[in-house]
Amino acid sequence: MRAIFLFLALTLPSLLLAAPSKTLRCVTTHYPPFTIFDEKSDTFTGLDIEYLTFIERNLNLKINVIHLPWARVKKEMALGYYDCYFSLANTEERAKYLDFTSVPLHTTKYGLFTLNKDKLLTDDLSNTPIAMLRGVALPEVIATKYTIDENNLLRSLSTKDTFELLEKKRVEYAITNYEAGMWYSKEYKNIYARQLNEFTFPTYIAFKRGVIDTKLVDEQIKRFKAQAQ
Repeated sequence: MRAIFLFLALTLPSLLLAAPSKTLRCVTTHYPPFTIFDEKSDTFTGLDIEYLTFIERNLNLKINVIHLPWARVKKEMALGYYDCYFSLANTEERAKYLDFTSVPLHTTKYGLFTLNKDKLLTDDLSNTPIAMLRGVALPEVIATKYTIDENNLLRSLSTKDTFELLEKKRVEYAITNYEAGMWYSKEYKNIYARQLNEFTFPTYIAFKRGVIDTKLVDEQIKRFKAQAQ
């Protein structure tokens, strides 16, 4: 019996270290500058990918990142096929079937974009056509502040399409995440931007129920933030 205990004491640590890492399939969309998907090379870069790499290494995970269009991501959340999603706002509806981290990856604001610099500082957008990504709710505080009518919103399938609508002058303004909008607008000439400070939204990593203890992930996000400072 003593020999058995000795054998276990010697071999158990190595067995634990050799345990295969858990594989998670995590879904995201092209969301620059936080997640940048290169279709030609089928690779990801950006701050959110650095977070995932850090979490993967420290929690002994294998994370396979999968790119899907935003419209598809929204549908998949409720189906339970994938293990995690990032970067997501924590909404009451999504929290019904996903476990969110409590520590955000980043906190951002919306931005207003236009081709006409003279119209950038207006607070009255009541009779103005505006492009905005389909499936993204316009915060009530912004709609009220700038008197935006939902009927005047032209919904696009992607942020790139949003800026193409602006460039083609089918709309006078575009509203999107400020950082993402600044990244996309680099491809166009003479697009002016203004950050809308009335609303901020943090984004998180969300997991299918029971996949992982999100407190462990929270701790790694905190460590990554501290390391980056």
